[in-house]
Amino acid sequence: MERILKKLERYFGTWKIGILNPDRGLWSLSPSVNKLGYLKAMNASGYHIFMKPVDESRFLLLDDIPENKLPYQKELKRFKPGRLVVETSPGNFQVWIKSARNIDNPEKRYWIRFFRADSACDPNLRWGRCPGFRNCKPKYGKNGQFPLSRLVWVDWENVAQVPKVALPKKTVDRQPIKVRGITQRLSGNPILRTDYDRGDESATDFAYALALLRRGTDPEVVADRLLQERKDWTHHKGQRRQAAYLQRTINRAVKIINQ
Repeated sequence: MERILKKLERYFGTWKIGILNPDRGLWSLSPSVNKLGYLKAMNASGYHIFMKPVDESRFLLLDDIPENKLPYQKELKRFKPGRLVVETSPGNFQVWIKSARNIDNPEKRYWIRFFRADSACDPNLRWGRCPGFRNCKPKYGKNGQFPLSRLVWVDWENVAQVPKVALPKKTVDRQPIKVRGITQRLSGNPILRTDYDRGDESATDFAYALALLRRGTDPEVVADRLLQERKDWTHHKGQRRQAAYLQRTINRAVKIINQ
């Protein structure tokens, strides 16, 4: 694990680790070998361990990339330059791209769509799953065991030459939004799904997702919160149906915020 931390530092430069508890929210700390025991204990207790660079301007994260779409160059037996690849669960990957130039969030959203990555994972305040720790999403748990996120590839010596894209001028970046009625709760207890009960499961999910996103919550965290806090999945049985439903719900909420 110490070797992984050193590789991540070489790739990102200055970076940080995020610890997510679906009920308490996410907090971050500076990575250190001395904190590995604490991080492993948190992970063993069901907490998610994430990572991201402090300066995100040159980094693009693509989520939910299948193995057949990975940027692997077969003739060279290596991945394309400037990539960091993490297998977050069996057959699912996150790909970081280290760009030679700065890329703003509107352009990152373009490239997320271009590579057909998970569009619900907005680049604003984006965290990736940290390799070396287990993916504690309930849908991956089998007999109390969760898959280990695995560092597949890292290239800290090169950068990607990302082509510049001319975007419509009306495209605007999404910033965390303060909403009347919940602003005072930001410094108190975290909001819960039950706070947005609409008498209908789907309507409650949407209202809750919208409220979380407006508070600046990462879309992946929103999906985890919905998965944890909703008890009745009668109409969305199975992992695939649940995942598709969560993506549709969050996409709708993100679209409203980005208008």
